[in-house]
Amino acid sequence: MQHFAIVDIETTGSHRAAHAITEVAIIIHDGTKIVDTFQSLINPDASINPYVARMTGITNEMLRDAPRFHEVAKQIWSMTDEAVFIAHSVNFDFTYIRDEFKSLGADFRRKKLCTVRLSRKIFPGHSSYSLGNICTKLGIPIENRHRAMGDAAATVKLFELCLKHDKENIIEKSLKKNSKEAILPPHLPKEVFDGLPEKTGVYYFHDLVGKIIYVGKAVNIKNRIYSHFTGAGAAKLSFTSAIANISYTLCGTELIALLLESDEIKRLYPLYNQAQKRDRGNYILTEYSDNKGIKRLLIAKNHRSLKPFTSFKSFESARENMFQLISEFQLCPKYCGMQTSAGACFDYHIKKCKGVCNGKESIDKYNKRVQLALESFQNSLETKMIIDEGRTWNEKSVVLIENGIYKGFGYFDASEKINSIEKTKSIITPFKHTADIQRILNGWM
Repeated sequence: MQHFAIVDIETTGSHRAAHAITEVAIIIHDGTKIVDTFQSLINPDASINPYVARMTGITNEMLRDAPRFHEVAKQIWSMTDEAVFIAHSVNFDFTYIRDEFKSLGADFRRKKLCTVRLSRKIFPGHSSYSLGNICTKLGIPIENRHRAMGDAAATVKLFELCLKHDKENIIEKSLKKNSKEAILPPHLPKEVFDGLPEKTGVYYFHDLVGKIIYVGKAVNIKNRIYSHFTGAGAAKLSFTSAIANISYTLCGTELIALLLESDEIKRLYPLYNQAQKRDRGNYILTEYSDNKGIKRLLIAKNHRSLKPFTSFKSFESARENMFQLISEFQLCPKYCGMQTSAGACFDYHIKKCKGVCNGKESIDKYNKRVQLALESFQNSLETKMIIDEGRTWNEKSVVLIENGIYKGFGYFDASEKINSIEKTKSIITPFKHTADIQRILNGWM
């Protein structure tokens, strides 16, 4: 006879990497009735988050003399052995317990069922499937809410209702070996996962209200997302229980996926993306004409309003290149942003420049020299079109880098010939050049 271990845990906090178990409750059910129970506080050797302490009522003082996990591990192992591990949002509870056993050198493997996923399928149409809300909707009382045994007992009642109303054998289908029901986030429909492509692109995790909470890139979207929900990947993404939908954009090549991912993270600012979230800004060389008509060169943080001639990985690198231009073309340090003196620049006084800042040289002559400097500098920078595979067999992709600046990417018919920068510009979608984009391109080259 198949037995079910309905489990609930309380923890010091919600993030697995930084928190530990404070209470465990296990109720063994034979499909008809409860046959055994276990409950224990656990000393986590860590302090409880004050918010969690208020919610659960479990205090640090209560845990001081409680057994540590290794002292109850044998009983937890034997009670759940050969039973189906069931919890409300099962991967949360299972991952904590699995990792505790892993720290003891044991490989904790069990078949799993999630009562969030089961109740969504067997009792569809509810706005929320949190334990409190679904139990209220189905008339299940919860005593000692947010304590392990109280929540486990309510989960047993919910599971019994699922057994009773499972007209389509959803529970049996979920327990089949090839079913991925147990590893998917509780709110993510299996049909969404099944419909994911095994192609290169950028994917987006959405929460219950449709907001994008995470952006990633993958050579194989379906395989990459599967890895998020299993093994070590699951531990890294502690927010998987918030995922309710997945969308994606096919890119054709890994380079374009990397470039698009970087731009999307900065544009959407997803809650759970850490790297590349802020535009750390790279330094650019730009130029403008002042109210006298003098062409000025400037080192500045990249911004959409500025026209970059090239970018630099650091301010020091930008200054070094600016001083080279000043020396080679006898430019005015004052009008290149390298000096802030009110009168003539220092170089004029030591006869290293011709003195446009002191009215000794005509503005037209100076501006021509600035233009020559810019043209010379641009000629030394790389301009290239990276043509590669597209999203389909009859399509090609192109990434444009002009004078060392990333301009964007696009797609065109594989039968076409792209042999000019102007033609490429008409195809691409423009994107901003950032420090992260520069890092991606440097790595790719």
